[in-house]
Formats: sequence, C-alpha cells, structure tokens
Amino acid sequence: MQKVIQILPNLDTPPPPPASASTRRERASTPATPRRTRARRRGMRARTAGAVAASGASVRRVGKGFATHPRIRARAVDAVGFGATRAGRARGGRRAARTPRAVSVGRGARAFEDGDAGVDAPRGDGGRRDDGRRAGGERERRRRSREIQESIGACEQAFEVLKIVGESADGFNAVNSVTAMYKISRLLTSRAGRLRRSEAKQVCADARFAELLEMVEGGVQQLDKVGLEHRRWAYQKLALPSEYRMKAALSIRLLDRAKDLQGDLMDASDVEVILTTVEEQEEVFNKVNASTALHRVARLATQRVPGQTKPSLDRAALLGDERFQTLMNMVDRMAGEMSMQGVSNVLWALARLEYPVQETLLDALSARAATQASSAEPKNLSTTLWALAALGHKPRSKLLKAIADQALIVVDDFRAPDVVNMLWAYARWSRYLPPSDRPMPVVQAMLDQAVHTMQSYTPYQLANLCWSLAMLDCPPSPRVLEYILQTVALEPGKLDGTALTHVLWAYGVMGTPFNGASSDFAKLLREAGRRAGAGQVGRTGAAGVLWACGRLGVEPDAKDTARLVDRIYSKLGAKTVDPQALVHSVWGVSTFENYSFDDKMKKEVLRNVHELSSTGAIGSVHANALRDSAEDSGIPLSSLDKVLS
Repeated sequence: MQKVIQILPNLDTPPPPPASASTRRERASTPATPRRTRARRRGMRARTAGAVAASGASVRRVGKGFATHPRIRARAVDAVGFGATRAGRARGGRRAARTPRAVSVGRGARAFEDGDAGVDAPRGDGGRRDDGRRAGGERERRRRSREIQESIGACEQAFEVLKIVGESADGFNAVNSVTAMYKISRLLTSRAGRLRRSEAKQVCADARFAELLEMVEGGVQQLDKVGLEHRRWAYQKLALPSEYRMKAALSIRLLDRAKDLQGDLMDASDVEVILTTVEEQEEVFNKVNASTALHRVARLATQRVPGQTKPSLDRAALLGDERFQTLMNMVDRMAGEMSMQGVSNVLWALARLEYPVQETLLDALSARAATQASSAEPKNLSTTLWALAALGHKPRSKLLKAIADQALIVVDDFRAPDVVNMLWAYARWSRYLPPSDRPMPVVQAMLDQAVHTMQSYTPYQLANLCWSLAMLDCPPSPRVLEYILQTVALEPGKLDGTALTHVLWAYGVMGTPFNGASSDFAKLLREAGRRAGAGQVGRTGAAGVLWACGRLGVEPDAKDTARLVDRIYSKLGAKTVDPQALVHSVWGVSTFENYSFDDKMKKEVLRNVHELSSTGAIGSVHANALRDSAEDSGIPLSSLDKVLS
C-alpha cells in the first residue's frame, strides 16, 4: 500500500496584493447593523452552538509511500446552506434566515470556536466567545470619557478640575486632558480678560497640574485643530514656560501646512514629485503625511503601464535615493504615533516595494498596531497582517490577539479582499505559530463570512481562499468546495500560474475523488498542463498538481503529464528541485497507469536526488518515500539506492 506525502506550495511566490489601504472602504447599500446588535447576535449564536471537536493532522495511506495529510472532516449537508454543521446552523440561523433560497451558497460551518486543532471545545460561560465583553469594555471607556468631560464642564473652580485629574487621571483621553487645561485657564481668567496671577501660581505649582500638563503633551498627536487651539490659548493665558508656548503655536502652524501638504501628496502622479516634496518640506511632515507619501510612492512605483509587463521605475534606484531614505527615517521616527490606517499604509508600501526592512521598524509598527487594533476597520486589520506575512515577519502574540479580537467583533464588515488577505497571512504563518497563537476562532469566523458573501468573490480570490484553508487545515463543507471549483473553472484565464496550481493542490488536500472526477477539475488540469508547457507555472506548483492527481485518483492526459514533468526537471541551468517537490512528483507519477518516466527524466530525477543527498537535504523520510514510489514511476530501485548512499 502506498503512502502520501503532503506537499506545501512554494511560499516564495509573490502574494496577492490587497487593495490600496489609502482608499476608504466601500459601504454596502443597506444600512449597517449596529455593533451592539451584532455583538448580541454573535453571543446568542455562541450560546446555542454545541461542542464541536476539531481534528488535527493524521496519517493517511494511499498506495505506496507515506506522508502526513490533514484529515478531511466530514460535514453534514444543510438544507438551506451548503453543508453547515449543526453548530454552524445554530450560530448562523439569523443570517441564514435572511439569505434568499435562490442564493447558491449559504452559511458555512465553523468547526472551531475555542481551543486548538484536535481539542474538543466545550461550550458554556467559560468557552463562550467574548465579543460582547470586548465591545462592552470599549463602550465603558467611551462612557467614562463622556462623564469626565461633563464633570470638567460643570466645574466652577480651577481646583475642582485638579481634583478630577487626581481622582480620574487613568480614565483621561487626549480630549479630556486638553479640555481640563482649557477649563482651568478660563476659570483663572477674570471678566476683564486678566489672569488672576496669585491663584494661577498656586494652581500651576500643584503636582496634579504637572500631571495634567504631561497628559496634554502626550496626547498632542490625537488632537484636531480645535484641541490644538485650546492648548495654545491655555498655555499663553497661564504664561507657561516659553518652550511650551512655542510648541503649542508651532503645532497649529504646522497642522495648517500639513493639511495642504496632504492634498498635494494625494494628487501627486509621479514619484519624483513626492520625493522632491520630501526634500523641500521635511520639517512640515507629520505622521499622516509620512505614511501617505510612502504609500503613494509604493503605488506609483509598482503600478504597471498598459502594455508593459514590469513597472517602469527602477526599484534599486528608488531605494538608493537619499530623499527616499529621508522619508524612511521620518517613518521610523513617527511609527509610534501613527494610527492603524497609517501603520497599514506603511506596511503595505514596504511589502509592495520589497523593502529590506529592519526588524526594529517592524517591531515598532507591530507594537503600534497592537495598541490601535481595537478601533480598526477590517481593511486595516487584514492589510497589516498581509504585509507582515509578505515581509516574512513573525508577529508577537500581543498583536495577533489584538487583531483577532477586533476581527471577531467586526467580522460582518469584512469584504472579499479583507478575508482573503487575512487568511493568506495566517496560512503563511501556519507552520511557525505555537499552539497558543493558532488563530482558529478567527479563521472559522472568516470562513463563515466568506461562505455568506461568496458570490462576490472573483475566481482569483476563491483560488487563494482555497489554498489558505488547505494550509490551515480548515476545509469548508463539500458543497462549498463544489461551488468554488465550478466558479474557478468558469474563468481559468483569470488565474495566474501560482493561483492555478494552488487551487489544484488545495483540492488534493481538502477534496474528494468526486471533485477529482468532475469536468471542472479536468478543465483546470488541462489548463495547468498547457501553462506548464509554456513555462507559466512554477516547478513546485507543477509537482503539487501531480501530487493532487495521485491523491484524488486522477490521471491527467499523457501530454499534460509530460508537460508538468518537463516543467519540473527540464529547466536548463535551474537549481536543484526542492526535496518535497521531488518526492511528490515521483509519488504522483507512480500512481499513473499510462505514464512513467522516460530515460531522460529518470536521469534528471536521479541527478537531483544525488545532489540533494550529497548536501544532506534528503532525510530518511523522503528517502523511504522515494524507495516506495520508485519502481512504479519507472525508476530502478537499485539506481535510486546508489545515488542515495
């Protein structure tokens, strides 16, 4: 009996870029459900849902050879949705009820709620999703801020304001702080507009006033022009040291100039214009200008002119430009002050430019994102994770938790690009994250949202969604898989080579022989063979297609098989084939009845095995798998043992 080794696609292929983080998210034409109502509905669904056991990876045996392969969980078919589990139907009842019966894709199942793969997730008060609790905490902070604001407004003496500062300083936000400072200055001003100096001297000498001044200065970046005007007026009236008064006045002047500058940056249609602006007005740039400038540079530098296959701007020249380095220095300096949108803009730009980012900058941006995630929109959440994954950065638990918590609250607002980019990032990290950081609850929430809105997905988005779910061992219901396969096969020309091979590989992981025997799978398989002959798919991707065919019991046309094999082994001057791709291509061919390696391909396979073995790249697992599959693929076992020794 043969065994199967699961192949992982080449993670070095360019990821699908998300939509621009600078444009505002389009709202649906129907009114959005209030956040409080959404949180209450999710709480009701979570209470209704029963315990769902989540399976981990298990060993599957199919013919000769061996390997681990994620267990494909069985799903019950729902009469309304496409195979939603009982727990998923209980949770999704409200939304499924408002989905017309004519819609071809209903609610998806959430196999995980709390806990990790392979662990039963007991429901109840301890295991209930705490979306409502987090939303309630945010409402409590806003309520407390309003109460502080009202209390400050009701004060009739300056020392009453200081009393509030002393008692409630931990609840102050930037607006509360500047309001308190402004209120004190007004209360210390006579009807004639004169400062009562003796009383003002006592107030300014109070330790609570020093604490208030520190809070005002710490929240300057969060103030609008009105807040900055109040700060300047209060500092002038209280005759604070000149350094404070000068900073307050300068902030207003710079804000006016920065607003004009922001418009110029948004309207710029040339990288040179932006870099010249950086050179001439560096002192004016604030955190918003810096993130916008970098985002615009990345967009303009990487966009393709119609008729050209590559961007016209030289990336190396751009990254080496002193003005660009000045911009990067500003971003580095202001990273700790940016909003979530600013952070996502910067990270998106760095990923698009493939900029060699220092880990210190990525750590600073990640830390800032963790503190700002609680109020972020879906696009900013997904773009942040996508960019960090594309840059090869492994995020800390704090950031993952903050983004996952907010994503669960606003999951109903996620659009197709947001879901795809979010899951793509998690899939990239799936092999590196410790069990405590595995994002299964949010992955299941994204799958649930994807199934509900699947008719808005493009074939390219569906292909990437399918790959991510396979990598995360989170298969949707069989009927959802059938819908994805049908939709993608309608327009295979809209998939690039990576997406095409990824979707075929994903069906090898999550699909069934029924999917493999379908005309839609055959259509995609023929397209993969055609593109392999034209060199339009990767070597690892071609090996993944052969593995998927063996896994599903499908044999491609002999010509298509030859093209896929040639793509893997006949590229002159290419580096050695990846060990996993080598093993799985041999295993895939060993399952075919009408094809085996010819003499030329045998030599290439053995040459690759020899080179990999001599460098220690082939371990005992791969070696044994090759031995089990060699003879059925046409490779003499004696020849294989010779190059392995």
